[in-house]
Amino acid sequence: MKKTTRKIRTVTMTQVVAQKLTKQQRVEIAALAAMPTEAIDTSDIAEVTTLRGWMRNPLYRPVTRPVTIRLNAPDIATAQALSKTRGMPYQTYIKMLLHDALERELAK
Repeated sequence: MKKTTRKIRTVTMTQVVAQKLTKQQRVEIAALAAMPTEAIDTSDIAEVTTLRGWMRNPLYRPVTRPVTIRLNAPDIATAQALSKTRGMPYQTYIKMLLHDALERELAK
């Protein structure tokens, strides 16, 4: 008996975005765009009451830009030590701490 193997095709996000739509897909998108908002039935969509348990899309990469910031040497040493225990680069660790602190401030 011949063994069948399935080929897995890897596609990047850039390739997905660059794909051309078929005529049928364009027609469906145009019909949806023409539909009034009130005609869309959203009753089968669960109401979002909490974001607990959610995770960011692993394909999402926020826009970043390089900056220079002066930090106290003891703070950098502490961040380096703590980041090693978590197995991540210290700059990534500092970025994570800053992001969490900013989210907490926005929530206030």
